[in-house]
Formats: sequence, structure tokens, C-alpha cells
Amino acid sequence: MAQMQDYRGDFNPELKLTDFSPEFSAELLRLYGKLYIGIDGFWYLGVKEHINNAMALKVDLWAWDKATRYELKRLTALAGIEGNGIDALFKLLQIVPWMQVTDHKLEMESDKRGTLTVTRCSILEALEREGTGREKEICHIVDAAIFKKYAEFFNPNIKITPLFLAPREDKSGLCCKWEFTLD
Repeated sequence: MAQMQDYRGDFNPELKLTDFSPEFSAELLRLYGKLYIGIDGFWYLGVKEHINNAMALKVDLWAWDKATRYELKRLTALAGIEGNGIDALFKLLQIVPWMQVTDHKLEMESDKRGTLTVTRCSILEALEREGTGREKEICHIVDAAIFKKYAEFFNPNIKITPLFLAPREDKSGLCCKWEFTLD
């Protein structure tokens, strides 16, 4: 059977995800990333609305701490990612669900230094549309904590330094840039 480009037509009771084309599967993965981030945003806003932003941020950090532990074990096992260097960390970042909603570039300058440059981020764009300044908390605090947890999984000596973070003046340019170093 030819690989499916979408799911038009009749219901297939034997359908498997492997029946879809690689292009459809990639789009589905990006959509899953958006849905993953969407539920994160909805519950954050729910806590913010029903309690306050301070509690939403506190619970967000707690939830991402738990989520990163959960996903790290499963993603590295599924993908066979091994090692304790920045390259192993970057392999993980390439397949993390929430990174699928960004346009980004990972560059290994050496085995001791690499950078992540994000040029489009749906999360930042939503925060900017909201207009309350929460991008400072999310980008500076939450993202930093997530990257730290990812790095520690591979090697506690990997240091993460933000080179550029929101807020930003040019809404069509650089979203954030991070440096990862290993001494």
C-alpha cells in the first residue's frame, strides 16, 4: 500500500502511524509539539487566573522538573542517545516535543562548546501578544531551568549561559540564543 499523505477517505480499522508518509509524520510530530505546549500554556493560564501568576510560575517550574525527568529517560532510550557531552544533549534537543514548535539552529563549535539559536518561537510569540511581560519569567527562569535539567542528565558540568533572551525589540528576529560549554 502507498504511504498516505493524509487521512481522507474511508475509515481504516487497521491504520498504523507507519502507514503515513514521512512528510505527514513530520507534520504530525510538529502538531504534537504544539499540542504539548498548548496544554502547558492552558494550565499555566488557569492557575494564573484562579490563583495568581506567582503560583502559576511556581507550579510551572515544578511541572517542568517532573516532565523533563519523564521525557529524558524515555526519549534517550527510544533514540539510543548515549554519551555525556554537549553532542548528546543536542541530539536530545533535536527530538524534544516542544522544540518542534521553534525554528532553531544547533551548532557544535567544538566538543566543549555549542550554541542554540532560536529564530522563531511560538511560545514567545504568544507571550508577546499577551503583552504582560511574562516572557521575562518564562524565557529567563523556566527555559533556563529546563535546559539545566536536560544538561545535568548528560553531564552536571555542562554550563548553560543565555547570550540573548526576551524581551526583544525586533519581533521578527532573534528569539533567544544559548551557549553550552563543558570544562
